Amino acid sequence: MDLTFNNAKFGHVCYTTEGEMYDDGTNNNVDDDDRTHASQSTAITADNQHCLICYSDDLTRHRGIVSCGHDDVCASCHIRLRFLHNDRKCPVCKTTNDTIIVDSDLSKEDAAIELAGTDAYLEGIRHKKFEAYEMWGNELGAGYTYREDVGMHFPTNYYNEDILPLFSLGCHMQGCGFTNATDSFVTEDDGDADKPGAEAEGNRRKKGKKKEVKRMSGLKALNEHLRNKHNLTLCHLCVQAKRDFISRLPRFTPAQLKIHQTKGDKETGFKGHPVCEFCRPKRFYDLTKVSF
Repeated sequence: MDLTFNNAKFGHVCYTTEGEMYDDGTNNNVDDDDRTHASQSTAITADNQHCLICYSDDLTRHRGIVSCGHDDVCASCHIRLRFLHNDRKCPVCKTTNDTIIVDSDLSKEDAAIELAGTDAYLEGIRHKKFEAYEMWGNELGAGYTYREDVGMHFPTNYYNEDILPLFSLGCHMQGCGFTNATDSFVTEDDGDADKPGAEAEGNRRKKGKKKEVKRMSGLKALNEHLRNKHNLTLCHLCVQAKRDFISRLPRFTPAQLKIHQTKGDKETGFKGHPVCEFCRPKRFYDLTKVSF
C-alpha cells in the first residue's frame, strides 16, 4: 500500500510505505543526493501546523522532534507507531530514531530570540531541532519525563494528564475511580473465622460476607472489576488483536458484546468478528486470523 502525499501540497516528492521515493509517480531513478535533498524539502515545505499522518492540529502543541529532522508527526502518532506497531522508523525517510523529544512550538517572540539566524527560522519553523536539546543519558532535565518502552521524552504535565491514562488499565467508566494500581478483589464468601470445618463453610454461605482470597493486577483485575462492579466486559478478540490501547477500547454489556461480535458497527464500517465454519461457535478477530 502506497502512502503518497498530495503533490499540490508537498511538491513532486512522494514516498511509499517502504521508504522508496519517486518523482510524481514517473521517475524511480533518484540518486542518494536527490533523495536527501527531497526529504529535507518535504519537511520544510509542509505547513508545520498539521501532523503528516493524522492531519490533526495538535502538532504545534505536542510535536515529535527526531534526530533525522522530519519533525512533522505528532506525539500521538509516534506513540501508536512505536508501542502498538513496534516501529521506531521515521514515517518519511525510514531512519530508525531511538529517541524522540515531544515539545511544543515556540511563540513568535521566543522563536525570534532562540532561532534567529537559522535556516529553519527563515522558513517559518518555530520549534527547536533535536540537536538543540541537551541530554544526559535518558535525562532531558527538569520538566520532562522519559518513558523507556517507547523511547520518548514528554513534558511532565502532558505525560501525567494524557500519556499515563492512555497506557493505564483503569476502569475509565464515568464516575468510577478504579485505577487498577493497588486495588484487590474478593471472590469468595467469608463467615465466622472462629468456627472450623463445615460449620464455618455453612456460615460463609448464609451470611454472604466477603473474603479476600487473592490480589489481582493488570488485565485480569480490570476484567474482574468491570464484571463485578458494572456488569460490563471487554471484547477479548479486540484486546488480543486490535492495535489500540485497552484504555480506548469500548466496554460492553453482554447484549452489546453479542451485537459487536455478530453484526459489528455500521458507523465505523466494522462488520463483526467472523466465525470459522469448521470451529463454530469460535470467532476470530478478522478473516486473516481464521484458520482452516
